[in-house]
Amino acid sequence: MAAEGKGTKKMEEMRKGAKKLHDGPEIAGPYRKDEKFMTDSCLRRYLDANEGNVKRALKQLQATIEWRRTYKPWEPCSKCLKDPFAHNMRVVGFDTKGRAVIYSCFAQAYDRWDADKNLKHMCWVLEQAAPLMEERGATKWTWISDFHGFSASDCSPKSMILVKNVLAHYPERLFKAVILDAPWLFNGLWNIVTPLLEERTKEKICFFKSGAVSEWVPGAVDGDTELEAFFKEELLSNRITPESPDARKKYWVVATELKGNGEGEEEEGKKTEEKDTRKEARDFRATPSVGKDPRCVETLFQYSLLSE
Repeated sequence: MAAEGKGTKKMEEMRKGAKKLHDGPEIAGPYRKDEKFMTDSCLRRYLDANEGNVKRALKQLQATIEWRRTYKPWEPCSKCLKDPFAHNMRVVGFDTKGRAVIYSCFAQAYDRWDADKNLKHMCWVLEQAAPLMEERGATKWTWISDFHGFSASDCSPKSMILVKNVLAHYPERLFKAVILDAPWLFNGLWNIVTPLLEERTKEKICFFKSGAVSEWVPGAVDGDTELEAFFKEELLSNRITPESPDARKKYWVVATELKGNGEGEEEEGKKTEEKDTRKEARDFRATPSVGKDPRCVETLFQYSLLSE
């Protein structure tokens, strides 16, 4: 009971400190008024990440609020609005506990060499994943990073350090990170970033060969059979699909492809398709797991553009 009372007191301190950050002059800059960020769940994650130290937790929270007000991580990836195949990281479903399962494959990202744009895309995906998880009662995600297609051009210490720094603004969000088929080229980058990671984060990262699906897939998706089937099919498909723009896989329908050309029946058909597609996007939000035809977060944004 004493421990419970102490925990309640610390949460009260966190709420008061968060309100001060929200209302006070400590943080300057525009604020996204409709953003419900500093919930009890959020404050508890910051408290847990700092082992119950309220002062450290509020300091980290302040740094996050400052970052969010300037960086605006909820803004969509500009590259993907022009070309949805520029990046590949996306939510592919939810495990049996409601955690988002995020997948990325180097070979299927056709414009991935700008570290800052890559980071913007990652933040966009994480921002969109968060409310979808919370609707399902979950607070963490699993990230499966497929290194198929990784090359010397991808060896960017800057990217690794940027990701590490930004993930500090998403404390206690990572459930597990699965790295598949990491080549020897990645060893140098890993040696650079490993000393910068906390032990609790290192313990969540595991390396596997993609072919050993029975060793890692069930644990990564918490036994969700649809996602298990998806990964078996997706990993194989990515390894036989030519790595060229002409061979791009259809993950989603681009908004521009759904617009009619103003000519009679074709335009009417496009409008009907547009309506059906938006319905699919809405249905996605209520689907516990996505299955063989995953709708990524970018799909939802593209569809929302059509309804405005």
